[in-house]
Amino acid sequence: MTDILIIIFSYLSDDTLRQSVAPVSRLWLHTVQNVMVREVVWYSEWSPNRLSVALATLPGAGRFICHNQFTNHPAELLLLDALRQLEVDYQQQLNGCNNNNNQEQGQQDVSRSPAGGTTCQFFFHKSVPLQHLDLVTTKLSGTTFDQFPFPTSLTTINLTFCRGHWSAFSLTRILALCPLLESFHAKCRANIHLKITLEPLEQQQSSNTTTFGQHQQQQEDKQELALRSLILEGLDLDLAKLMILLTTTPHLKELKLIDMEPRWPRIWTDLLNYLPTLPYRLESTHFSHKNRSLSSSEMEAMLAVQAISSEWSLWGLNVQPSLLQSLESTTNVVTKLELHCSHHGSRWHQLELQSVPTLIHKYLCNSPHLVHLRVIRSAFLIKDMDLFGRRTFGSLCFHSSNPCNSNIVPDPAESSRKLEVWQCRNLKTLQFEINAHLDVIPMTDPVQSRIIFGYISRVCPNLEDLFITCPSVCVDASRRSYIPSLSLKLYGGICLLSRLRSLKRLRIEDYYLCQGPNCEVYEMNWIVPSGRDSWSRKKRQEEMSEWSSKETEETRLETERKAKGGLKKLTPASKAKEDVRLAKELQNLGLIVDVRNMVKEMDGYFSVACFPELERLSFEYPIDHRPRNELHRLFPKNSRLDGPSITWF
Repeated sequence: MTDILIIIFSYLSDDTLRQSVAPVSRLWLHTVQNVMVREVVWYSEWSPNRLSVALATLPGAGRFICHNQFTNHPAELLLLDALRQLEVDYQQQLNGCNNNNNQEQGQQDVSRSPAGGTTCQFFFHKSVPLQHLDLVTTKLSGTTFDQFPFPTSLTTINLTFCRGHWSAFSLTRILALCPLLESFHAKCRANIHLKITLEPLEQQQSSNTTTFGQHQQQQEDKQELALRSLILEGLDLDLAKLMILLTTTPHLKELKLIDMEPRWPRIWTDLLNYLPTLPYRLESTHFSHKNRSLSSSEMEAMLAVQAISSEWSLWGLNVQPSLLQSLESTTNVVTKLELHCSHHGSRWHQLELQSVPTLIHKYLCNSPHLVHLRVIRSAFLIKDMDLFGRRTFGSLCFHSSNPCNSNIVPDPAESSRKLEVWQCRNLKTLQFEINAHLDVIPMTDPVQSRIIFGYISRVCPNLEDLFITCPSVCVDASRRSYIPSLSLKLYGGICLLSRLRSLKRLRIEDYYLCQGPNCEVYEMNWIVPSGRDSWSRKKRQEEMSEWSSKETEETRLETERKAKGGLKKLTPASKAKEDVRLAKELQNLGLIVDVRNMVKEMDGYFSVACFPELERLSFEYPIDHRPRNELHRLFPKNSRLDGPSITWF
């Protein structure tokens, strides 16, 4: 019976297991402990008591998310001591399991490998070893970081560096210290020079004394690593030494060198020519230089890989109409599309990158091969999502500093065009930066938020993971810089996202959110069940009653827009039932009436819970909270949220 339960529970997410399965019975609780990956979050800016409580729950956790600002020295010492103690406990448990296996082999005369016995007994123990580490640091010194106590049980490491000019760390040390490591991802967010050093692997292995028995000894003799994914972004690396390292990674499937230092262009060509000679085939690749486009030979090598891959990873400087045409003409089944841009100087408003977001948008609208697309990571312009040209409506307030720009006349050719939206209806993950670079209308008004949220909720109804980033700086048509923003107010339309019934993770990054939410609690608490109480519904009804003047002004502007040749009605792309329905639903895109209808649906007598699957939520915060915890953080002194904030994750 337990074996059957384990198989069934393996199809459920950790949050579902924790919240719905574990409380059912004692048997189910013990069964869930064996299949659930427990997550611990640690943020160095927390209070000392909260830091200690988080580290106390680290033993037995499968994932550790650590945001270490390195500005709190006592907190840093607590972290390092906890990781060292975790490694000591892990080695003791391994030694105990090996001793028990040796005794069983002597008694039962059964031939079994030590590694098999260790895995069976240890990984189904309630104290699961730490396997995933996400480390974000804002300061790095080579001496300190090269002594960081990475647990040897890790299978996944994600490192993000925000500071540390002219610093370095050893990748070989990490690979030798963590022989089970399958995925390593390191990236820089800031404009820093960070170098990865690669020493001989056997030198690092001999300096690390571990107790993994015969299985590890065999790995050392063969010098084969378990690495399957290697992603480096914005770093400096000796490519000649990397080619040597690739001979020890027979299981490698993903290799991405993104926005790397282009100091040796010839070495880059040698690397691309060297990859086909490896005894294994890479399934996903990306190679790009900092602020430099690929050469024609490098483009040919990239297209040769992309044509047979289900994952396309594009470099912004190389995206041209000819490239997208060649990809469209290739029969494939694309499941992942990524667009990368340099974080060290390049911006989408620069001349060589101005047309890239629009080209990607048109590709998503016209490509016949995107029915299976599951993941998009890219940048888009709000003008491409604005099907009717309503972003010019401003804030709909007569006394506002951002009134409607009546000098902007829509293109008459758009008055009767067919519906052109993204063709990826089955999209599961969407991570994008939305901006208005070189647009005549600054992205600062609620109407633009309504357009974004309305477009996404209608065109991608099956989303499970949504990450929207608002750039810290935008440049308007006059080349003046300003800070764009998204509105979380009720008439800003964020409630339109509640149409995403399968959404599990929502994250919005906006500079202004660092200063606190720009809305009241009743405009956001509909996300959690407590937001459906009579008080919250009444406040939202009172808020909507004040929209009359805005809707009157909006109606006038809409009539004016149509008189100037603006789009009057969307024509379905085909006679298919789905296209006809979508064209009808997008008719009110950007209008307040779209929000009003959504609020009535949410607060109606027969309404259903919003975001029934939502597990993680974050508004400009480095940690993804549970929805209730995130609202407690945004509105700490409000009593209209159900229950106290939970401090464990």
